[in-house]
Amino acid sequence: MKKRRDYALPFRYIISGSLLVIVVVTILQVIARFIFDKPLVWSDELARFILIWMVFIGAAVVSFDDKHMAVELLQEKMSPKVKLITSLVMRAMILVFLSITAYSSIELVKVSHYLESGALEIPFSYWRVAATVGCVLMFIFIVIKSIHDIRDYRAGQYTNSSIIEEVKA
Repeated sequence: MKKRRDYALPFRYIISGSLLVIVVVTILQVIARFIFDKPLVWSDELARFILIWMVFIGAAVVSFDDKHMAVELLQEKMSPKVKLITSLVMRAMILVFLSITAYSSIELVKVSHYLESGALEIPFSYWRVAATVGCVLMFIFIVIKSIHDIRDYRAGQYTNSSIIEEVKA
């Protein structure tokens, strides 16, 4: 099977860097609080802000990898054509949900722009836009994955099973 370009690679690095920043900030907070007896006011807020972004970007990466939790008991017994059809129908429903969620979240982002977080004074819209960005990225990655699956099916290489991928790796 042809090796595909990993469009999610930059986001994987962003997630890794985000986790590193959260760990460093948390360690700094512990040191500042218990060793110097001067807690950092902003550390908890920054860690929470980064975690929110990390979760939504991570959800997009998982969508690209097609590794969301799924019960494949029925799909394992289906022919490749039926697997592809059920997978595309399921993804179409997910795309509708993501579209509605992204569109609905835009108004929330606009309204929350005028409120700021306490310590960092970051507008809450920067926090809430993570959901919108995550939904848009998930939408794009699911479309890309669906195109790849259709091409693989036409080439006779379609499996769409994470179990098979895990065994090969």
